[in-house]
Amino acid sequence: MRVTPEQHLGDILRFGRDEAVRALGEARADRLRSLTWARYYALVPDAPNFQEKTNRKLFVLTLPLLALYQALRQGLEIEREDALRLAEDMLHASYRERMSPVRVAALNVTYQVAPIRRVYLQQVTRMSEPGGFRIEVPEASNAVLALDVHACPIARFAEEHGAPEIVPLICRLDDFLASKLSGLRLERTGTIGTGASHCDFRYVKKNQ
Repeated sequence: MRVTPEQHLGDILRFGRDEAVRALGEARADRLRSLTWARYYALVPDAPNFQEKTNRKLFVLTLPLLALYQALRQGLEIEREDALRLAEDMLHASYRERMSPVRVAALNVTYQVAPIRRVYLQQVTRMSEPGGFRIEVPEASNAVLALDVHACPIARFAEEHGAPEIVPLICRLDDFLASKLSGLRLERTGTIGTGASHCDFRYVKKNQ
């Protein structure tokens, strides 16, 4: 079942509440919740209306994270580095809760079972929607799974809304998810969100 941006934001605010209380105190954590939802609904009209399922899935965290960051920076006037740290802590708290054994197993099947991996690669490389992700499979690679991302609407949307600094938080979530893979590790030399020309994903065997 597809998880919507609203559901992701609800999870971040619920499972990340302890992080928010530790950093802000009870009263400001409660205010953060209401400010974040207000920011989220203000951003919705600006969001790209992707028709392709994979584009929607890859973009799904953008509005929740941007809304949370804007609430911290503009609503609560938290300093940039403190706001980034707390937003990332809350994001990771929600993902730790969501990573059930079933989800971990599904992740491993997608990346490591060849027929399923081929279907996944077909989905992400055949996207042709204007303004969406543009992903290619490099011709030669020793990786179990290799992808190059040449266009990222997450980075574009964050830049348009004056907060490109949130994009590396989503990039680093890939490292968190990769840590759940059995026998594989993620190698990257750069991401669009950190200023590189493209994101190079290489999932290689841990004994390589």
